[in-house]
Amino acid sequence: MRLNIFRVLLLISVPLALAGCAKTAVIKHGGGPRIVSTDPSATQILLQIGAAKAIVGVSPWDKPLLPKSMRHLPVVGGYLHLDEELVVQLAPTALILQQAPQRIEPGILAMARQNGIRIVNIRINTFHQLFAAVGTLGGISGCQKQASAAIHTLKSELKILAGHRPKNPPRVVYIISTRPIRVVGAANFMDQEITLAGGNNVAERCGDGFPTITRGTLVRLNPQILLISKPGQPAASGPDDPRLRPWLALPIAAASGQRVDLITWPQAQMLTLHVGRLINRLRKLIDAPARAGGMK
Repeated sequence: MRLNIFRVLLLISVPLALAGCAKTAVIKHGGGPRIVSTDPSATQILLQIGAAKAIVGVSPWDKPLLPKSMRHLPVVGGYLHLDEELVVQLAPTALILQQAPQRIEPGILAMARQNGIRIVNIRINTFHQLFAAVGTLGGISGCQKQASAAIHTLKSELKILAGHRPKNPPRVVYIISTRPIRVVGAANFMDQEITLAGGNNVAERCGDGFPTITRGTLVRLNPQILLISKPGQPAASGPDDPRLRPWLALPIAAASGQRVDLITWPQAQMLTLHVGRLINRLRKLIDAPARAGGMK
């Protein structure tokens, strides 16, 4: 009888063990917020509100922007190519995406439900959305007080900047991509930055967001200041820099006045709590007549 019982238990336990081996093992971690972020802006905001310890996974775009002490963090991919198995192993309490809700892969939603992971889908395209995102990120990271204080400080800073707008702001065009030519249009945070920096974003008339234009349209806009975004690249070496030469040859006021500049700050196209610093840099560039050059 004892032998038969042993055999029965063995027959039951072996398949269960094999089934368990077939599944991805979930690594158990201690309590506290654990965040996987696939959005660099959100990652930077978490760092800025003191939530670095809560970050356990990042996207490939985050790596160059992280402090050296955090570059060992696992890369889970982006929202389009997410390593779901790795995400599960990291056992996050929250997974940050920035994607239209209807475009989130059903598999990602199912994975999150099955493993008790909160999907935090944020949008950070305007200052108003920035304030909302900072509040949300403060909530999921346990840094609510720091987030609230940061929002208050930034709002005060932006209010001061808004009070120093020139009477006749110079015409500005800000190119974010050169092939094809995509510019900063209306109704986005970079448009707001140009305005607070003392410029008149004449590419607003080309449409909302980041519209594509031709060189002919650029000539008709005739900017007095032409900004070309090259985040992470070296500053321009001077008017002969090959990245500037084609734009300085155009029949526009910015070329004749030597007001074509590269914007090379790594976070130039990101909206974070450091937006005031970028606006002040842009203001100095717009205020002071300068030869073609670069902005670090």
